[in-house]
Amino acid sequence: MEQFVEHQSSTDLITCAPRIIEQVLKGLADLHIDPNPILHRDLKPSNILRNAEGSWLLADFGISRILKAGMSTYESGEMGTDDWKAVESCFPGSETDGNDVRYKKESDIQVAGMVAFYIVTKGQHPFGAKQERLQNLHDGKPVGLDTLEDPLIKDFLFWMLSHKPNDRPSAYEALQHPYLQTTKKQFEMLCKVGNQPEIKIQDGKSDVVRQLNSDPKDWQKEIAPNVLEYLSKGNTLFYRHSWTDCLRLIRNVKEHWHDHPRLQPKEFFDVGDPQEYFLNIFPDLSVKVHRIIRSCDWKERDDLKEYFM
Repeated sequence: MEQFVEHQSSTDLITCAPRIIEQVLKGLADLHIDPNPILHRDLKPSNILRNAEGSWLLADFGISRILKAGMSTYESGEMGTDDWKAVESCFPGSETDGNDVRYKKESDIQVAGMVAFYIVTKGQHPFGAKQERLQNLHDGKPVGLDTLEDPLIKDFLFWMLSHKPNDRPSAYEALQHPYLQTTKKQFEMLCKVGNQPEIKIQDGKSDVVRQLNSDPKDWQKEIAPNVLEYLSKGNTLFYRHSWTDCLRLIRNVKEHWHDHPRLQPKEFFDVGDPQEYFLNIFPDLSVKVHRIIRSCDWKERDDLKEYFM
């Protein structure tokens, strides 16, 4: 991967990064499967290889370890490669002899986040320049994320690079993040969330409803008034300025888009494809919704779990 990243343009890397990162995570998902998960412990760009078919594979299992059933942590002396260790797997100082560090499945995930950042930034490290990298890692400051503009990749990496292991996703959960999903699946997720009972009735007791509506931005200002009236079927007062109402509109438009008469007005063509239209005018909405749902028990609901677990 080092050679690949070096010889690709930044634009090409951003384009191909999701596919590469997806394959790395699928490799980790296979390693981490219970009852005896394998910890790689030395994930880094030079240990990710591309075969003749163009698939990306994990390599070099020299210091990998198998966890016994029921174990979540492997303790040993510090191993691995500088700059490619999780925070719980390395010491802030240089003297480590005789001390034990912890290796967990989540340790591989944090390093996978570093590798993902390395790909999308053409060789940069999320915890900054070499001289400050280790301190930033232990302080929980992935300073490099501030340079990213895409809200999907930024949230994806922030999640994987979380300071506390329990705040990081499993490899399989990371694979469900909107950054690695098709626009079709992102749109379906928004529609399914918009169809939840608490969203329908604006349940003020629901933490999800409160979190969604804590954003003061008025989503209706992003839609041309004539288009909003058309999408609302002439009853714009039916939808308020809350983001839960935005999700209800998205869901309703998706369900009834083809119910319109054969002769369509100009607004129909202004929208075109509802999926493309809504994801373009609300580019960070799928991330916002995913971040809220993945942190609560809604992700376990039968009609939502495929987007989170």
